Amino acid sequence: MLLRWLKPQIRRYSGLTKEQKESFDKNGFLHISSALSHEMCDRLRARAAAHLKAFDPNTKSIFSSKHQTRYSDAYFLSSGPRIHCFFEEDAVDEHGNITVPLPLAINKIGHNLHSLDPAFQVVSFSSHVKDILQSLGYVAPVIPQSMYIFKQPSIGGEVGAHQDGTYLYTEPQSVIGLWWALEDCTTSNGCLYGVAGSHKTTPVAQHFRRTKPFEGEEDFDNVDGPLLETVPAEKPEFDLSEGQPILTKKGDLVLLHSSFVHYSHANTSPHSRHAYAIHVVESHNTVYPKTNWLQFPKDTPFPRVY
Repeated sequence: MLLRWLKPQIRRYSGLTKEQKESFDKNGFLHISSALSHEMCDRLRARAAAHLKAFDPNTKSIFSSKHQTRYSDAYFLSSGPRIHCFFEEDAVDEHGNITVPLPLAINKIGHNLHSLDPAFQVVSFSSHVKDILQSLGYVAPVIPQSMYIFKQPSIGGEVGAHQDGTYLYTEPQSVIGLWWALEDCTTSNGCLYGVAGSHKTTPVAQHFRRTKPFEGEEDFDNVDGPLLETVPAEKPEFDLSEGQPILTKKGDLVLLHSSFVHYSHANTSPHSRHAYAIHVVESHNTVYPKTNWLQFPKDTPFPRVY
């Protein structure tokens, strides 16, 4: 019944036009207006609130885009097939106490909303998503990852310049990001910024990966040292001199190439900037390495889009 109610809330689109594909190829991103109805945006926000209500804050995990130590948390590493909540870095003090009301303390929810929550599932596997991927030549696309991003008012942390291909990759590379704005995104509440054309000039030079290849089930006890590593450890210097804001309205969609350099500033405004994002990879004639941080259990494949 829920799925039947949700379906009309997805806008009807065909695939990308020739001009849109050319723009995506040229710039490394594509802004598509009004991809979701406002009703669907509100529905996703309500579902996120429900997950927060069910969250046990005694299981704390702080998400920071500045420090690698965020990834040493096994709670993060085991979130691939589950739905986990992650705290804002500035929402927890040095003693581990939450300093703001819980609904305002969460940075994001990840990473399997697309499979486990019907509302997010409908958006992630919609005909619009299928048409976009078919337009771009995907044969058997799957979704490893989804995230609900809060960008909380006043404390929403900055996300440093990065490429999605650093965090998820296939051989050959096939990652594409789809990012929906669930509220208007402005320069004051932490909108996306990007460097047009950077996917052509800035190859992915760093990979974030497990230190021990995944063999079908998590085994944190038998790993000496860090669970994850970034190779090389030194972050690349991105040229952001041509960085521009990607101003989006509630319901807009942004496609992100795996090598596109993008970032967002901290949200110091009194307004939140909620968004939902998925990452898609090709499963046809590609290899998804066992060293990728995000893994599903043995014999549980990533869900196919088509």
